[in-house]
Amino acid sequence: MKVSIVNLPGVCVAAAGGDTARCVAGGRLLSFSSSGEADLDVPMTQAVTQLACTRELLVAVAENHRLVWLDPATGRLLAERAAGDTPRLVAGGGAIWAVDPSTSRVWRIREQGVLDAPRIAPGIDQAAADGDRLWWTSRHDTELRDFTRTESIGHGAGERGAMVVCSNAVWISVRNGLCRIGAWDAKRGLDMAAPHGPVPFLVCAQGALVGASASGEYFALDPRIDADVRALHGVAPMGPLGHVIAVNEAVWAFPSGKNEAHLIRIR
Repeated sequence: MKVSIVNLPGVCVAAAGGDTARCVAGGRLLSFSSSGEADLDVPMTQAVTQLACTRELLVAVAENHRLVWLDPATGRLLAERAAGDTPRLVAGGGAIWAVDPSTSRVWRIREQGVLDAPRIAPGIDQAAADGDRLWWTSRHDTELRDFTRTESIGHGAGERGAMVVCSNAVWISVRNGLCRIGAWDAKRGLDMAAPHGPVPFLVCAQGALVGASASGEYFALDPRIDADVRALHGVAPMGPLGHVIAVNEAVWAFPSGKNEAHLIRIR
Protein backbone atom coordinates (compact mmCIF):
# COMPACT_ATOMS: atom_id res chain seq x y z
CA MET A 1 0.00 0.00 0.00
CA LYS A 2 1.41 3.36 -1.05
CA VAL A 3 1.44 6.23 1.44
CA SER A 4 2.80 9.69 0.63
CA ILE A 5 2.94 12.94 2.59
CA VAL A 6 1.86 16.39 1.38
CA ASN A 7 3.29 19.30 3.39
CA LEU A 8 0.92 22.16 4.20
CA PRO A 9 1.42 25.78 5.34
CA GLY A 10 -0.51 25.16 8.56
CA VAL A 11 -3.03 22.95 10.31
CA CYS A 12 -5.69 22.14 7.74
CA VAL A 13 -9.47 22.22 7.50
CA ALA A 14 -10.23 19.91 4.58
CA ALA A 15 -12.99 18.77 2.24
CA ALA A 16 -13.36 16.68 -0.90
CA GLY A 17 -15.46 17.41 -3.96
CA GLY A 18 -15.33 15.64 -7.30
CA ASP A 19 -11.72 14.88 -8.17
CA THR A 20 -10.31 17.56 -5.88
CA ALA A 21 -9.12 17.83 -2.29
CA ARG A 22 -9.54 21.32 -0.86
CA CYS A 23 -7.86 22.69 2.23
CA VAL A 24 -7.68 25.92 4.20
CA ALA A 25 -4.35 26.09 6.02
CA GLY A 26 -2.06 28.91 7.14
CA GLY A 27 -4.47 31.55 5.85
CA ARG A 28 -4.47 30.06 2.35
CA LEU A 29 -6.93 28.14 0.20
CA LEU A 30 -5.33 25.19 -1.53
CA SER A 31 -6.60 22.50 -3.84
CA PHE A 32 -4.97 19.26 -4.94
CA SER A 33 -5.60 16.58 -7.51
CA SER A 34 -6.28 13.07 -6.26
CA SER A 35 -2.59 12.29 -6.84
CA GLY A 36 -1.54 15.04 -4.42
CA GLU A 37 -0.42 17.62 -6.97
CA ALA A 38 -1.22 21.23 -5.99
CA ASP A 39 -3.28 23.17 -8.53
CA LEU A 40 -4.39 26.18 -6.46
CA ASP A 41 -2.77 28.25 -3.70
CA VAL A 42 -4.37 31.63 -2.95
CA PRO A 43 -4.61 33.81 0.17
CA MET A 44 -7.76 33.71 2.30
CA THR A 45 -9.16 36.67 4.22
CA GLN A 46 -11.85 34.58 5.94
CA ALA A 47 -10.93 32.35 8.90
CA VAL A 48 -12.97 29.14 8.84
CA THR A 49 -13.46 26.17 11.12
CA GLN A 50 -15.15 23.75 8.68
CA LEU A 51 -15.12 23.22 4.94
CA ALA A 52 -17.34 21.33 2.49
CA CYS A 53 -17.44 21.24 -1.29
CA THR A 54 -18.94 19.70 -4.39
CA ARG A 55 -17.79 20.16 -7.98
CA GLU A 56 -19.58 23.53 -8.05
CA LEU A 57 -19.84 24.75 -4.45
CA LEU A 58 -17.32 25.68 -1.77
CA VAL A 59 -18.93 26.37 1.61
CA ALA A 60 -17.40 26.90 5.04
CA VAL A 61 -18.33 27.72 8.62
CA ALA A 62 -16.70 30.92 9.82
CA GLU A 63 -15.39 31.54 13.32
CA ASN A 64 -18.63 33.37 14.15
CA HIS A 65 -20.56 30.14 13.30
CA ARG A 66 -22.14 31.60 10.16
CA LEU A 67 -22.16 29.83 6.81
CA VAL A 68 -19.99 31.42 4.13
CA TRP A 69 -19.93 30.72 0.39
CA LEU A 70 -16.45 31.04 -1.14
CA ASP A 71 -15.24 31.43 -4.70
CA PRO A 72 -13.47 28.10 -5.43
CA ALA A 73 -10.89 29.83 -7.65
CA THR A 74 -10.00 32.82 -5.48
CA GLY A 75 -11.21 32.15 -1.94
CA ARG A 76 -13.20 35.39 -2.09
CA LEU A 77 -16.25 35.64 0.18
CA LEU A 78 -19.40 35.48 -1.96
CA ALA A 79 -22.20 35.30 0.60
CA GLU A 80 -22.84 34.77 4.30
CA ARG A 81 -25.88 33.49 6.20
CA ALA A 82 -26.86 32.16 9.59
CA ALA A 83 -27.96 28.54 9.94
CA GLY A 84 -28.80 27.83 13.55
CA ASP A 85 -26.33 28.31 16.39
CA THR A 86 -23.45 25.89 15.68
CA PRO A 87 -23.92 24.35 12.21
CA ARG A 88 -21.99 21.29 11.06
CA LEU A 89 -21.41 20.68 7.36
CA VAL A 90 -22.23 17.30 5.82
CA ALA A 91 -21.48 16.55 2.16
CA GLY A 92 -22.27 13.58 -0.09
CA GLY A 93 -23.96 12.65 -3.34
CA GLY A 94 -23.10 16.02 -4.86
CA ALA A 95 -24.87 17.96 -2.10
CA ILE A 96 -24.01 19.88 1.07
CA TRP A 97 -26.24 20.11 4.11
CA ALA A 98 -25.93 22.20 7.27
CA VAL A 99 -26.88 20.36 10.46
CA ASP A 100 -27.45 22.19 13.73
CA PRO A 101 -27.90 19.74 16.63
CA SER A 102 -28.48 22.57 19.10
CA THR A 103 -31.76 23.56 17.40
CA SER A 104 -32.55 20.19 15.74
CA ARG A 105 -32.73 21.79 12.29
CA VAL A 106 -31.10 20.99 8.95
CA TRP A 107 -30.82 22.92 5.67
CA ARG A 108 -29.90 21.82 2.15
CA ILE A 109 -27.30 24.32 0.93
CA ARG A 110 -27.77 25.63 -2.59
CA GLU A 111 -25.98 28.16 -4.79
CA GLN A 112 -24.51 31.40 -3.53
CA GLY A 113 -26.29 32.43 -0.32
CA VAL A 114 -29.30 30.14 -0.83
CA LEU A 115 -30.64 27.69 1.74
CA ASP A 116 -33.69 25.49 1.49
CA ALA A 117 -36.31 25.96 4.19
CA PRO A 118 -35.18 24.32 7.44
CA ARG A 119 -36.41 20.83 8.29
CA ILE A 120 -36.87 19.64 11.85
CA ALA A 121 -34.81 16.64 12.97
CA PRO A 122 -35.53 16.14 16.70
CA GLY A 123 -32.40 15.26 18.67
CA ILE A 124 -30.22 14.91 15.57
CA ASP A 125 -26.65 13.83 16.30
CA GLN A 126 -25.11 12.06 13.28
CA ALA A 127 -26.00 12.67 9.64
CA ALA A 128 -24.93 11.52 6.17
CA ALA A 129 -25.79 13.35 2.96
CA ASP A 130 -26.94 11.49 -0.14
CA GLY A 131 -27.85 14.23 -2.59
CA ASP A 132 -31.39 15.44 -1.91
CA ARG A 133 -31.73 12.91 0.89
CA LEU A 134 -30.27 13.30 4.39
CA TRP A 135 -29.98 10.26 6.64
CA TRP A 136 -29.79 10.98 10.34
CA THR A 137 -29.91 9.53 13.82
CA SER A 138 -31.24 11.02 17.03
CA ARG A 139 -29.58 11.01 20.42
CA HIS A 140 -33.00 10.03 21.84
CA ASP A 141 -33.42 6.60 20.20
CA THR A 142 -31.96 3.83 18.00
CA GLU A 143 -33.65 4.80 14.71
CA LEU A 144 -32.21 5.84 11.35
CA ARG A 145 -34.36 8.29 9.40
CA ASP A 146 -34.50 10.15 6.08
CA PHE A 147 -37.61 12.26 6.92
CA THR A 148 -39.92 9.80 5.15
CA ARG A 149 -38.70 6.41 6.42
CA THR A 150 -37.52 5.00 9.73
CA GLU A 151 -35.51 1.87 10.43
CA SER A 152 -34.30 0.53 13.78
CA ILE A 153 -30.55 0.00 13.89
CA GLY A 154 -30.41 -1.33 17.44
CA HIS A 155 -27.58 0.94 18.58
CA GLY A 156 -28.04 3.98 20.81
CA ALA A 157 -26.23 7.31 20.67
CA GLY A 158 -23.37 6.18 22.89
CA GLU A 159 -22.81 3.07 20.77
CA ARG A 160 -22.51 4.76 17.35
CA GLY A 161 -19.64 6.43 15.53
CA ALA A 162 -19.35 7.95 12.08
CA MET A 163 -21.93 7.48 9.33
CA VAL A 164 -21.60 7.65 5.53
CA VAL A 165 -23.44 6.61 2.37
CA CYS A 166 -21.39 4.31 0.13
CA SER A 167 -22.20 1.65 -2.50
CA ASN A 168 -25.98 2.12 -2.20
CA ALA A 169 -25.98 1.65 1.58
CA VAL A 170 -25.84 3.73 4.73
CA TRP A 171 -22.99 2.57 6.98
CA ILE A 172 -22.76 3.33 10.68
CA SER A 173 -19.72 2.45 12.76
CA VAL A 174 -20.61 0.51 15.92
CA ARG A 175 -18.63 -1.49 18.47
CA ASN A 176 -16.14 -3.58 16.45
CA GLY A 177 -18.53 -3.57 13.53
CA LEU A 178 -20.54 -1.82 10.85
CA CYS A 179 -24.31 -1.45 10.71
CA ARG A 180 -25.63 -1.48 7.13
CA ILE A 181 -28.96 -0.10 5.88
CA GLY A 182 -29.98 -0.18 2.21
CA ALA A 183 -30.17 3.30 0.74
CA TRP A 184 -32.97 2.27 -1.63
CA ASP A 185 -35.29 0.31 0.64
CA ALA A 186 -34.16 1.66 4.04
CA LYS A 187 -33.97 -1.92 5.36
CA ARG A 188 -31.29 -3.03 7.80
CA GLY A 189 -28.95 -5.82 6.76
CA LEU A 190 -26.70 -7.95 8.92
CA ASP A 191 -24.02 -6.11 10.88
CA MET A 192 -20.48 -6.79 9.70
CA ALA A 193 -17.45 -7.30 11.94
CA ALA A 194 -14.74 -4.62 11.76
CA PRO A 195 -11.29 -4.35 13.38
CA HIS A 196 -12.23 -1.12 15.18
CA GLY A 197 -15.32 0.73 16.25
CA PRO A 198 -17.13 2.83 16.82
CA VAL A 199 -14.72 5.00 14.81
CA PRO A 200 -15.03 8.77 14.24
CA PHE A 201 -14.25 8.64 10.51
CA LEU A 202 -15.96 6.81 7.62
CA VAL A 203 -15.43 7.85 3.99
CA CYS A 204 -16.35 6.48 0.58
CA ALA A 205 -13.47 6.13 -1.89
CA GLN A 206 -15.09 5.41 -5.28
CA GLY A 207 -17.38 2.78 -3.82
CA ALA A 208 -14.94 1.44 -1.23
CA LEU A 209 -15.82 2.12 2.41
CA VAL A 210 -12.84 3.17 4.55
CA GLY A 211 -12.90 3.66 8.32
CA ALA A 212 -10.29 5.27 10.55
CA SER A 213 -9.92 5.20 14.31
CA ALA A 214 -9.05 8.34 16.23
CA SER A 215 -5.44 7.12 16.49
CA GLY A 216 -5.06 6.47 12.76
CA GLU A 217 -5.77 2.76 12.29
CA TYR A 218 -7.65 1.89 9.11
CA PHE A 219 -9.98 -0.72 7.67
CA ALA A 220 -11.74 -1.04 4.32
CA LEU A 221 -14.58 -2.81 2.59
CA ASP A 222 -14.93 -2.79 -1.19
CA PRO A 223 -18.19 -4.68 -1.89
CA ARG A 224 -17.00 -5.42 -5.43
CA ILE A 225 -14.06 -7.55 -4.24
CA ASP A 226 -14.30 -8.02 -0.46
CA ALA A 227 -16.48 -10.50 1.34
CA ASP A 228 -15.47 -9.10 4.73
CA VAL A 229 -14.03 -5.95 6.22
CA ARG A 230 -10.23 -5.98 6.11
CA ALA A 231 -7.62 -4.10 8.09
CA LEU A 232 -5.37 -1.88 5.98
CA HIS A 233 -1.84 -3.01 6.72
CA GLY A 234 1.29 -1.07 5.88
CA VAL A 235 -0.04 2.20 7.31
CA ALA A 236 1.60 3.10 10.60
CA PRO A 237 -0.74 4.78 13.13
CA MET A 238 -0.03 8.50 12.87
CA GLY A 239 -1.51 9.66 16.16
CA PRO A 240 -4.74 11.64 16.65
CA LEU A 241 -6.54 12.51 13.41
CA GLY A 242 -8.28 15.82 12.73
CA HIS A 243 -9.90 15.12 9.34
CA VAL A 244 -10.23 12.24 6.90
CA ILE A 245 -11.54 12.71 3.36
CA ALA A 246 -11.57 10.60 0.19
CA VAL A 247 -10.79 11.73 -3.36
CA ASN A 248 -11.26 9.03 -5.97
CA GLU A 249 -9.29 6.00 -4.72
CA ALA A 250 -7.11 7.93 -2.27
CA VAL A 251 -7.82 8.63 1.39
CA TRP A 252 -6.40 11.87 2.78
CA ALA A 253 -5.72 11.80 6.53
CA PHE A 254 -4.83 14.98 8.40
CA PRO A 255 -3.08 14.39 11.76
CA SER A 256 -4.24 16.77 14.48
CA GLY A 257 -1.87 19.67 15.06
CA LYS A 258 0.44 18.79 12.15
CA ASN A 259 1.04 20.73 8.94
CA GLU A 260 0.69 17.73 6.65
CA ALA A 261 -1.64 15.29 4.97
CA HIS A 262 -1.07 11.56 4.47
CA LEU A 263 -2.33 10.16 1.15
CA ILE A 264 -3.23 6.49 1.42
CA ARG A 265 -3.98 4.70 -1.84
CA ILE A 266 -6.28 1.81 -1.07
CA ARG A 267 -6.04 0.12 -4.48
